[in-house]
Amino acid sequence: MAMEESYIDLAEKLSGSGVKVGKFNADGDQKEFAKRELQLGSFPTILFFPKYSSRPIKYTSEKRDVDSLMAFINALR
Repeated sequence: MAMEESYIDLAEKLSGSGVKVGKFNADGDQKEFAKRELQLGSFPTILFFPKYSSRPIKYTSEKRDVDSLMAFINALR
């Protein structure tokens, strides 16, 4: 929840760019799926699913501001 505003701003900046921003709430019933299929151990976790890879790339920085997230995405596109 702490990064909700940054996430919304990021989605707005990427609107029309071909990059889709989604939010997956892995609480409750979805937690086991997230652990098993996405190898998530802690939350929140930010993943980028590039077209050229069958596996997501995990964002490892603790910087959760829009500019840092944009730099991460732009480096992988």
